[in-house]
Formats: sequence, structure tokens, C-alpha cells
Amino acid sequence: MAATRIDICAGGTVRTNQITFSNDHAEPCTITGLGKLVDCGDSFTVPARSGAGPGTKTCNVSGNASKKSYPYNASCCGKGPDTNPVIIYQ
Repeated sequence: MAATRIDICAGGTVRTNQITFSNDHAEPCTITGLGKLVDCGDSFTVPARSGAGPGTKTCNVSGNASKKSYPYNASCCGKGPDTNPVIIYQ
């Protein structure tokens, strides 16, 4: 099954064992808080947009990840507790 593409500022639902984070911003974006979901660590950077396409980083879903919601912070997105995106792992 192909990786699920997630806009870094929108979050989304994942049913696959890989997630491709997509960054359409002009600057790199640091993601924090997903260390229990993905193998990229609790803090990793998604590259900035390059030419006509967004920057991307693909991570594997950890084998011990629970099926639940995972809120995270993205440095290039809106701030505050009500704007943190969420990945729902099913």
C-alpha cells in the first residue's frame, strides 16, 4: 500500500504503514510530537517547497503505534492549542 500524503498544517487520517509529509511553504518546517507514531523521531524537518512541488519527507509508522489520534506541532503553521494538526491513525 502506498504512503499516505499528509499536508503538514492540515493533518489527516492514516491507514497505511507510511506517511509522506508535504510542505508547501517557502521555508523548511520542523514537526514535533510524533515520536510514538513514526520512526523519524520526535523532531524532524520537512524540506521547503522546491520549484513547482512541495517539499516532502516520508516516515514509517512505528510497529508499536496505537490506533488513536496524534496531535503534533509544525513550526511553519498557525500557533496555539486550537491550531495544532492531528493525525488519526486507524
